[in-house]
Amino acid sequence: MFRESRGRYGYRRVKAALGTGTSEKVIRRIMREDGLVAHVPGRRRYSSYEGEVTPAPDILVNRDFTAPAPNVKWLTDTTRDQGP
Repeated sequence: MFRESRGRYGYRRVKAALGTGTSEKVIRRIMREDGLVAHVPGRRRYSSYEGEVTPAPDILVNRDFTAPAPNVKWLTDTTRDQGP
């Protein structure tokens, strides 16, 4: 079972496959004695790259934040503290 899954079974899946009332500690001890170590995949690096970068939009407001009526200009602050 363990070797057929190429080491993907940890003690939880081995216990579930056995279906007995054996404790986790016993399963872990037996696996350690037999040299059965579950494969743990490595961590992936964060990558936000999704393709070509689109050009930045033009600055249409030119620092004039007044509006003649409500809902004419919608603005947001993109300068936020990134922090440590």
